[in-house]
Amino acid sequence: MGNVKQRKVYLDLLRIIAIIFVIYNHTSEKGYYLYAFECPLPLKVIYMSAGALIAVAVPIFFMISGALLIPKEESIEDLYKKRVLRMFIALVIFSVIQYAFQIVFENQEMSIRYFLDHTVSGNITASYWYLYSYLAYLICLPLIRKMALNMSNKEFKYLFVAFLIIEGLLTTVVFFTMDGSLNSFFAIPFFKNIILYPLLGYYMEHRLKEEDYNAKGVMIWLAVMVATIALVVVASLYRDLPYEEFTDWDKGLYTTGFSMLLVAGVFYIVKTIFKGRKVPKPAALIITTLGGTVFGVYLIENMIRALTTSVYGALQSVCGSYIAAWIWCLFVFLVGAVITFILKLIPGVKKLL
Repeated sequence: MGNVKQRKVYLDLLRIIAIIFVIYNHTSEKGYYLYAFECPLPLKVIYMSAGALIAVAVPIFFMISGALLIPKEESIEDLYKKRVLRMFIALVIFSVIQYAFQIVFENQEMSIRYFLDHTVSGNITASYWYLYSYLAYLICLPLIRKMALNMSNKEFKYLFVAFLIIEGLLTTVVFFTMDGSLNSFFAIPFFKNIILYPLLGYYMEHRLKEEDYNAKGVMIWLAVMVATIALVVVASLYRDLPYEEFTDWDKGLYTTGFSMLLVAGVFYIVKTIFKGRKVPKPAALIITTLGGTVFGVYLIENMIRALTTSVYGALQSVCGSYIAAWIWCLFVFLVGAVITFILKLIPGVKKLL
């Protein structure tokens, strides 16, 4: 039970929400981008709204990391020993596992050159881009930490507003007044993941006061999130990108810096729900235990999905593609959580996962 006391339950719940969203994002035509195919407009709106909301997944992970790591006092040497090395080892080991899986189940030719090329380029499996991005964040952490600890609340607000204007407002104005295409000039992915979201997590966790989290705030954030999702849906319908033009990074949804409002809203609402409430020990134990398996689930979820498509097929015939995709995601998460929990019982593996 000591683990329950040490961990913040709402952060573990956020981790669980985020990883389920990540898994759903990877369902592709089975769930995530059902909006790309012919369907009634109300259903298309539902599918697009879900797609807009699950975009918060990776930013939430960066927010949690910023909330937990930025206040820590540690030397650069300790950072590399405890964090960078761990992430690098996890990347190498699970890249090997991914490649072995591809050889056994996907008839991939065995080639050291292929493995090295795809590991260095970051696409041994598409979802591992996060590991490379997180490594970059850890390397930059000493500078981000110094930046955050010396910024005033006013300067934090300035940063967030500037980001919303540049990557949200300007992008949207250009989108609707020009030819309806996305303009990458206003988008800085490196800045968002590695700097902005960790700073946002630190700000919301440590600079906002307890009284700032309240029912009125929840209602305001819900309204902001609904408006943001509405913008994504309207712009995506207007864009109407054909399925044939989808890429690994562009699934037709209109995403801008306004997504930050969804990320902040989810964080705010979940934290407010837990504020001042004593979580029953059984519930807290379940949440923190599952939360502690999230990194492991992320590393193996694509392999579990590949081996359990029959589960999705069976569910689809009963409740349809959309509901089946969500239930399948929960199933994949729970299977991954059990596997990770067992692996963490092995000496040395717990620190890695």
